[in-house]
Amino acid sequence: MVPPSGQPLSGPVPLCRLDQLPDGGARGFDPDGAGEDTIFAVRRGAQVHVYRNDCPHNHRPLEYMRHRFLSADGSTIVCYAHSAHFRIEDGVCVHGPCLGQALQAVPARVEQGVVLLEYQRP
Repeated sequence: MVPPSGQPLSGPVPLCRLDQLPDGGARGFDPDGAGEDTIFAVRRGAQVHVYRNDCPHNHRPLEYMRHRFLSADGSTIVCYAHSAHFRIEDGVCVHGPCLGQALQAVPARVEQGVVLLEYQRP
């Protein structure tokens, strides 16, 4: 549902249908066609939080395996390289080497069952 690479992205841009995100889970996306998931979304009921897939500690992707952004109990976002834990609701690091720093949020909203981004290419 994201425009192909090479087309300018400006919001709102459809990311996916809400039912494509597991409730209580996370999923990575490649809206730029870069060949890697540069953003990810976490769903909590009807609410969706979207962040850049970039740890503020060392600027590397957070997941160790595709779509694996959450702790085992699903309560925090985890950077598996250095065990940093981030709150889902605001992306602030609550444990690890970047304590107090935050993930970069990507503004998003849900309308008519579709997750929309207010997204600009970096």
